[in-house]
Amino acid sequence: MLAFLSDIHFTDGSSGETIKPTAFRIFADNLCKLADTVTPLEELRIVLLGDIFDIIRSARWLENGNAIRPWDAASPGQEQLVANILQDILAKNAASLAELNKLRSYAEQKGVPFAITYVTGNHDWLVNRYPGCRKQVADALGLPAAAGSPFPTELFEPAYKVFARHGDIYDTFNYTGNRDASSIGDAIVIELLNRFPLVAGGKLDGLVAAGKLGQDERDRIFDLLKELDNIRPLLDAPSWVLMVSNRTASSAARQAITGAWEQCVDDFFKVPFISKQDTFLWPDTIDLLQIALQLSSHTSKKFLEQIVELKDRFFAGTGDGGYGKAAFGEAKVRSGEAGLVLYGHTHEHLILPMDQVPLDGGRTLDKIYFNTGTWRKTWNKAAFEQVNREFIGWHVLTYISIFKPSENGPYNYEVWNGSLG
Repeated sequence: MLAFLSDIHFTDGSSGETIKPTAFRIFADNLCKLADTVTPLEELRIVLLGDIFDIIRSARWLENGNAIRPWDAASPGQEQLVANILQDILAKNAASLAELNKLRSYAEQKGVPFAITYVTGNHDWLVNRYPGCRKQVADALGLPAAAGSPFPTELFEPAYKVFARHGDIYDTFNYTGNRDASSIGDAIVIELLNRFPLVAGGKLDGLVAAGKLGQDERDRIFDLLKELDNIRPLLDAPSWVLMVSNRTASSAARQAITGAWEQCVDDFFKVPFISKQDTFLWPDTIDLLQIALQLSSHTSKKFLEQIVELKDRFFAGTGDGGYGKAAFGEAKVRSGEAGLVLYGHTHEHLILPMDQVPLDGGRTLDKIYFNTGTWRKTWNKAAFEQVNREFIGWHVLTYISIFKPSENGPYNYEVWNGSLG
């Protein structure tokens, strides 16, 4: 049995809320109960399908005027920063990782092989760049030392007829054709989503010092602003900023919040890594980002909704629908070697029937695409009365178990999707 989970986004605590150890306890307990029903259980393997240790979503990239960024060439300074962020991530989430030992102990008691496979994504790709960082992850997960070779970016298991990858390579914001290279998505997270709460927090601190805002109100606003990277889709970030500003009665705080956003957006497009990708053709990706982020941060409610419609039209390919088409086009699927395809990345759990191929003896090969969702809190824009720009948040947890034909009779998979709100 293979158990897939992705997009846990363990952080060092300097950005939005991270998953609690309770979620891993639920996962371990439920998986053991499921495994008890699998006859015969030939193996128990956990597949971590990318974006597990979130190196990008850390405020340490911005500390003390630090100029090192993921899009810089490999260097001792970058290696040390990545190692430090990873060390803090592992320490902060040690209790969650310890829950995996329950599964290891369970497999040993059952006398079946146990293993963990780590597949990288777009928020943990820097782990693969440095052997020392790979060893940190290997030691934390109890894996064989991985210093000699990078962690894989995809997985094919013929015995299960399953093919899996993180899925980020089909997102033009987060993949540029090389998994050892940075992307626009990295810059959005660091230079905008990570920076904005810090800039806004500084302005709010000034209001507190001047007696124009209470400390409790400042802290409440700041905690909401740190959740910016948990909204979906990310291009609705301006709506989130305006929602938070509308949730305080202080006009000075509202001005500080929107002013900080305008400042951070303007600065974002001045980052050399971003400005170099702005072509003379219109509209390119950078132009559309300016429409989605810069204009909508200081425009009328009516025009904001028009911009959202325009954005949805231009960026339709970033939704999960495009990933299903990519899954159907995977070489292993086209050849019939794989019938089940698993991606993560989008944070949207999905089961999509792709095709059914007749086989000999009246049998069929079902081709199904799964998205493994996420293990973090998500803030989702309200479907109606969108002019109010409200978001509703809940915790989610998804994992997918795949069985060998010899393990569980006629059943190939089981999906567990839970929400807590």
